[in-house]
Amino acid sequence: MPRLTMESHEARRNRILKAARAVIVRDGLRATTTHAVARAAGVPVGSIYTYFADKDELVWASILAANREESEAALRNMRAGGTARERLRRALGDWYAYTIDEPGVARALSEIWAEAATKPLIRDLVARRRERIIVIAQLIIRDGIATGELPAALDPDTASRAIACLLDGFVLERVERGAELTFADVERRVYLIAGL
Repeated sequence: MPRLTMESHEARRNRILKAARAVIVRDGLRATTTHAVARAAGVPVGSIYTYFADKDELVWASILAANREESEAALRNMRAGGTARERLRRALGDWYAYTIDEPGVARALSEIWAEAATKPLIRDLVARRRERIIVIAQLIIRDGIATGELPAALDPDTASRAIACLLDGFVLERVERGAELTFADVERRVYLIAGL
């Protein structure tokens, strides 16, 4: 049997990560099995254990990769320039597309948060996700204060943490209310915190 090259090794790992995210979003965190992920990735179930020690590690790596992808898209859009309002709008648009608009993601996130209470790897994932949101918000707010678009008295750290909490609250609101949460709702409430 031919050995995997480093490139195909990494490609298989990435395929497993994408499949895991898709299965988690489709079936929910608790119902996700390594067998279902293997089927979705088109690999033998034993292949998963070549890359990940257990389901928790697979979930952690999968969601971390998705969070990184979302954050990188938001940072790219943020660096495209424009006013603080325009940059914040683009960052929120990316967050909304990845988190609220994509079916199943809000439900999966609420399950992930519940698991974080007892599983350290999942708790780390949740903390990393929140920290990425805070950092992006801080960059936008600091730039907005520097250009005079945002009030000088606005504390970037406090406002960014409030925005991260608000975004998490939107996830729960999406789970509670279904499709009623619009991007305009998100934008209006975040702008209120940012002083826009």
